[in-house]
Amino acid sequence: MTKQQQISLTGGSGHLGTCLIQLLLEQDFSIKALYRNTIPKINHPNLTWIKGDVTDKDCIEKLIENTSILIHSASIISIGDKDRDIVYNTNVHGTEVAIKASLNKNKRLIYISSSNAVTETKNNAVFDENRPYKTKTDFLYGYTKALSEQNVLNAVHKKQLDAFIIRPTSIIGPPDYIPSHFGQTILDMYNGSIPALTTGGYNLVDVRDVSQTIINSFKKGKTGEVYLVGGNYYSLKDIAAITNKKRNPIIIPLGFLIFLSPILYVFNILFKMRWPVTRESLVILKKAPKNVDSSKAIKDLNHNIRPIKNTIGDLITWFKTENKT
Repeated sequence: MTKQQQISLTGGSGHLGTCLIQLLLEQDFSIKALYRNTIPKINHPNLTWIKGDVTDKDCIEKLIENTSILIHSASIISIGDKDRDIVYNTNVHGTEVAIKASLNKNKRLIYISSSNAVTETKNNAVFDENRPYKTKTDFLYGYTKALSEQNVLNAVHKKQLDAFIIRPTSIIGPPDYIPSHFGQTILDMYNGSIPALTTGGYNLVDVRDVSQTIINSFKKGKTGEVYLVGGNYYSLKDIAAITNKKRNPIIIPLGFLIFLSPILYVFNILFKMRWPVTRESLVILKKAPKNVDSSKAIKDLNHNIRPIKNTIGDLITWFKTENKT
């Protein structure tokens, strides 16, 4: 890409969006970024903020005016039954608007999806780009990402949309202003305020590595392709040990918590638990792929996977700098 080429971005004030904007500015790109409710933390002469909604056609067309690439990162992550209509409308209809605007204005579209869009593997089988899409609505977020991926690829094949898909696993790392679910978990582990954990874990990837891979894809990404952008699998126990070596939380079997999930759901509603536990969140922990194959992104997009110790250490240092610990 030539310097000062303008990039448009939805979800600009989110976790990934904020990190991506920082790296884009450091690498001399000019950006137009959309935000809805979360107030942006970054201001820069080469950054233009637009307040609006991803489902607003006029807003998206204004966003992509005089830009060459639209990175569609905006989505609502929801685990449970809360705001299902809003989640579906934002994640599915918002992507449809991005597709139509990109077609109408002849822009390249990079759709930021999620590994939750596809079905999990059993045991230690390889988890790669070829997994079948989720078809059940019990985990609505994953289902909406599956629908949106298919809509993007259909537009590529039937309408000649210039687009490809970046499919990250669970994102963690600085900057994390809100903070994110994982960011808050790391904070609580560091402060020793989580008395118990469960079995299971996640495939974690540093938000800075995902952001740089997206930037690399401007030149290297190929139309119609899907790129799984992951890291490595870590159990909650592993993460806790890295975050705070002085604490040794009690480990509660995951199957037992899944059995109790109807009761825990009621507790979530009545007492607004700090760490809301739903059946969906527990099943994700149980089924998280342990053998993620990111070799395609590594080969084609120069995706880098940094050690989780570095990510967690940098995140804690960042939280201290922001006076969040």
